[in-house]
Amino acid sequence: MANAAARTTLGQTLAVLAKASASKNAADHVNRAGAPSYQRSLKEQVVSVLTTGTLSDAFYASRDELAVEAVEVLTSCRDADPSFLAKALVYAREVGMMKTLPILGLVILSAHGGRTKKYFERVFDRVVRTPDDLRSFVEICKSGALRGRKGLGGMTVASVRQWLCGMSEYHALKYGSAVSKGVTLRDIIRLSHPTPGDPKTSELFGWLVRGKDGLGGNTELNPQLRTLEALKRATTDDERVSLIREGRLPYEVVVPCVGTTSTAIWTELLRQAPYMNLLRMLATFTRQKVFEDGANVGLACEKLTNPVAIQHSKVLPFRFYNAWKAYEGTDGRNIAIADALRAACEISFRNMPSFGNRTVVIAPDVSCSMNQVISDKGTTRYIDIAGLFTGALLKRCENRALVLPFDTHVHADHSLSKRDDILVTARKVASYSGGGTAVGASVQYLLAQKIKADVVIGITDNEDWAYGRDGAYASDSFYALWLRYKKEVNPEALAYLVTIAPYRDAVAPTGAKGVHFIYGWSDKVLQYIGNTLEGGESQIQAVEQIELGQVGATATFV
Repeated sequence: MANAAARTTLGQTLAVLAKASASKNAADHVNRAGAPSYQRSLKEQVVSVLTTGTLSDAFYASRDELAVEAVEVLTSCRDADPSFLAKALVYAREVGMMKTLPILGLVILSAHGGRTKKYFERVFDRVVRTPDDLRSFVEICKSGALRGRKGLGGMTVASVRQWLCGMSEYHALKYGSAVSKGVTLRDIIRLSHPTPGDPKTSELFGWLVRGKDGLGGNTELNPQLRTLEALKRATTDDERVSLIREGRLPYEVVVPCVGTTSTAIWTELLRQAPYMNLLRMLATFTRQKVFEDGANVGLACEKLTNPVAIQHSKVLPFRFYNAWKAYEGTDGRNIAIADALRAACEISFRNMPSFGNRTVVIAPDVSCSMNQVISDKGTTRYIDIAGLFTGALLKRCENRALVLPFDTHVHADHSLSKRDDILVTARKVASYSGGGTAVGASVQYLLAQKIKADVVIGITDNEDWAYGRDGAYASDSFYALWLRYKKEVNPEALAYLVTIAPYRDAVAPTGAKGVHFIYGWSDKVLQYIGNTLEGGESQIQAVEQIELGQVGATATFV
């Protein structure tokens, strides 16, 4: 079932893109707060757009402005280096765990005729992972908002047909509602006219287009679809529970189908729930009295803290924070469930970088601009992500870490501790949330105290401006202070700026000695700090080393 807010936001953004000029703006080296800034390389801008971009308003820019800028960056890369763009789309989808911007980039890649055809075809299945991704792709194509792509045709329709013919029965069941917002699977089948390769797929298409009338006489072909149709006719709870169990029917189709639910039905849905669905539905399960049964509590905790399930789910760290916050506010919440959420977040950061014996400074940005939510679909803010990363790094660095939250100055007097759960640390960091942005404030603190740090990790939106005005602000910009620090305190120091907001401004120029930029919200971004410290690949190198392979050879639908 499509998320209505997501479909509305996509539609609004496409309307703006349709009116926007496709010409590039000259870089003026002034950031959105009016302070001097730097432009990073095109490759870095592409990775930044794809791994931090959203179709939501940010503090310094509207979603429409950010969407137009994203199109400019991705189009420039397509024209200059389509191979890198193709690899970056795969990276953002598979490692960055992003959806909307990689799909937008895929449409842009398709809008360059035969010059990009081989790249488009090789990455289509790696970017379009679910029917919801396919629906978004087709919707963008049909909108005509992007120059060079008006509707399905040529390479796009061929790839859509191929994707549809490989779709699973479960995906058709889960995403096949004919009343979904925006483009439906039924619409896509009618637009693309795929040719099914076997009777099972032929019946699948028939059901998506005509409902139960599309099912044939062979009851062996698509048993889940037949179970769903039987569920629609069921009249007792026992019947319904049995059918849900037999057909492994997901929440998305069960609840609209049965109308009135019961604790027994919700208990069965708990047993069937995939990982992300379980996270989203914990409060609902509680309200439906599912967790009044200790066996159900044990089942939920076991699923939540299963390391294999966490890894396979590809859940972003902030999703745990969202789930924890939501569950903490639920009447009748179960303490064991809340503890399991904290444990799950800890497990999600298991593969953290090693810092050896280095002294590490962790500097989360707690300025006012970090208080902006990252998506219209949730409540998580940039400061929450900064807090999660701080909590994870603090645990990894043990006794060699100094945490310096900053806005216009450093908040050195804090209660942050490695003994706290990561989610607790995130909440403490988020409790500051105010003031201007002085990315160099932590460096100024180190200078003043003559503290020799090996690694300085800033987690920030990089909109540096609150400096050089009066005693309440930092004395200078990040880069000026960093150059002083390397000269006066530690010439070998390294700075890593984890950029989590969708702005293209940077606080240091490309090639600046000892300054590394890392982009994204995934727990994977922190691993690049350890990689580069030990002489391994950087984030950009990781993108460049992705193998594109053959058409359709690397698809894994989830």
